[in-house]
Amino acid sequence: MSIDDVAARAGVHRSTVSRAFSRPEAVNAATRKHVLEVAESLGYRVNPLAQALRRRASNLVPLIVPDITNPFYGELARTMAAAAADRGYQLVLCVTGGEVAQTNAYLTSLQEMYAPFGIVAPSTSVDLDELQNVALGSKVVVVDRVEQAQVPTVTVDSAEGIALAVDHLRGLGHRRIAYVSGISGAYTSRDRLAAYEGLAAELDMPAMILDAGTGPDVGERAAERLVHMTREERPTAVIAANDMVAFDLISALGVRGVSVPDEVSVMGFDGLEFGARFNPRLTTVRQPIADMGVIAIDLAEKLLKDGETSHVVLAPDLLIRDSTAEVPR
Repeated sequence: MSIDDVAARAGVHRSTVSRAFSRPEAVNAATRKHVLEVAESLGYRVNPLAQALRRRASNLVPLIVPDITNPFYGELARTMAAAAADRGYQLVLCVTGGEVAQTNAYLTSLQEMYAPFGIVAPSTSVDLDELQNVALGSKVVVVDRVEQAQVPTVTVDSAEGIALAVDHLRGLGHRRIAYVSGISGAYTSRDRLAAYEGLAAELDMPAMILDAGTGPDVGERAAERLVHMTREERPTAVIAANDMVAFDLISALGVRGVSVPDEVSVMGFDGLEFGARFNPRLTTVRQPIADMGVIAIDLAEKLLKDGETSHVVLAPDLLIRDSTAEVPR
């Protein structure tokens, strides 16, 4: 079914049919109603890509993420899709596998489809300087990273989040508090680790990095190291750099016969919804993921409207659940 079929059945020119869909204000209300009714009866649907190419403008907005195995990106995509729809955009999820070339390819492709802007949640390998040399690169907002000032950014205050975690654990009597990294994003990883080490020095607390690597086995490695420590060396609490690492660590400790929180407290950083269903329910520092998505779109629209490059740092909060407890006696 084509636009010509609709025009013939409705008794109008094909340009009238086109305007009825793309520029309704340019068509008489009664005529537009008639055209839309005919189109529906014939099962005609507008091809949004073809329409975008004709108009040299589209409502397709890429959200570019390194992977979808981390629920953080899933929650970000879900909440941002709703926010985008409220503004008349359609979110296109693009998964890079952490490859900078793939990020650049997506940005180039979406530029050719006349995307108004893009949202990038970068991995370690993404060089934000390179974005400026790629099609659409000057019209992106970066989520969860603030290393570069050339593009708008929205992130969470990681240092404040680590401080919330340390304060919570110290309030429960913990003084040997360890840390496990495992974040793929270079900025976030360095920022949270530096915040932990800085607080340890400030509070005269021993800094214990159980594992500073990345990958799916970081929880296993951290658990293995912990169980081989003497009772005097072993931390009574562990802060994981994100919720996924915390889940893996708790599971790995359980396999090794270490109970959480009876023998060691564990807390995460993200506030993923799954944490409320995990056993034990995860105590964590919550990032306002939904707010990050909405603000990213706000920043993009500001960039398009007046060229403003803004950087927003959001405050985290604490979710106290069951994976932390007082120091075991």
